[in-house]
Amino acid sequence: MEFSEKIEQLKERVLNLKDNVQTEEATKNALVMPFLNTLGYDVFNPLEVVPEFVADSRLKKDEKVDYAIMKDGKPIILIECKKVENDKLDIKKHAGQLFKYFTASKAKFIILTNGIVYKFFSDIEETNILDKDPYFTFNLLEYKENQLETLSEFCKENFDLEKAYSNAGDLKYIKQFEEVIENEYRTPSDDFVRYLISKSGVCDGRITDKVIEKHKSTTVEAFNLFMSKVMKTSLDFSLTAKQEEKSSKNEVVTTLEELEGYAIVKSILNDIIDISRVTYRDNASYFNVLLDDNIRKTVCRLYFNRSQKYIAFLVGTKENKQPINSVNDIFGFAEQIKHKVDEILTTKV
Repeated sequence: MEFSEKIEQLKERVLNLKDNVQTEEATKNALVMPFLNTLGYDVFNPLEVVPEFVADSRLKKDEKVDYAIMKDGKPIILIECKKVENDKLDIKKHAGQLFKYFTASKAKFIILTNGIVYKFFSDIEETNILDKDPYFTFNLLEYKENQLETLSEFCKENFDLEKAYSNAGDLKYIKQFEEVIENEYRTPSDDFVRYLISKSGVCDGRITDKVIEKHKSTTVEAFNLFMSKVMKTSLDFSLTAKQEEKSSKNEVVTTLEELEGYAIVKSILNDIIDISRVTYRDNASYFNVLLDDNIRKTVCRLYFNRSQKYIAFLVGTKENKQPINSVNDIFGFAEQIKHKVDEILTTKV
């Protein structure tokens, strides 16, 4: 069985059991031990997994980390568990405890978990000093496909300490860069706008504060356009593969234009919602853009199967169709799209 399939099975288990798990001990038995088993570790073999591990003899007997994954008689990964209802996993609340365990042991990784969310820590910023923030977070109920590759590095058969530690550093810095890029996308800084103006050559004279202010909105629109192009490119490949699989003439075929429109809607919503929640369903008449893959959470409809294109919004049970000339005209409906999502989020469906 593929690793992704194992994780999906574990996800189903968590969904079925989480509401009935009331204590930390139950969390460990019902959720965390199956997680370690999914990674390939024998939780009943003390040569691989030691429960109630004392990281150092100087620690008090009641100060034990919940699990230690062992290799050659030494701990390589520590796991500290909290009960499943503690869904926020307050890092500040447990920082002292994590710091103590990490410093006292020779392990290079420590994981804080509630059986659903797994936060991975190491000492990337300063050797032997635990970083204050996790470099990687895996949520069993909301993970993305590309996160499976990172998680799989901790499988027993794949684990390489030096490689995992090196990748941890890369992930931490990528995350920091991503935060900077996201902040610049949402609210471009003067320095960033000045850099774009300088590199693009749109201003021959001195780059004044007035020029910078003028081009802040230009920067946001450029970001939107770039993101839609990137999404379109990635969707092109999947579309080609799907169309090659179509064998029935009556089967609905999603067009490139529809996917490009979908990418534009996602780029518009990127600054207000996790865009992994934005999905689509296609049918013979129109292309549905949805929230949470729920037909009752329709963001908009795209009518691209005729010469006159339309974008439509549902107002109650009625449909308000607006004509557009090209896919890029969807950007002009950004406020309506955002408003519709706000309406969906505040309405019980």
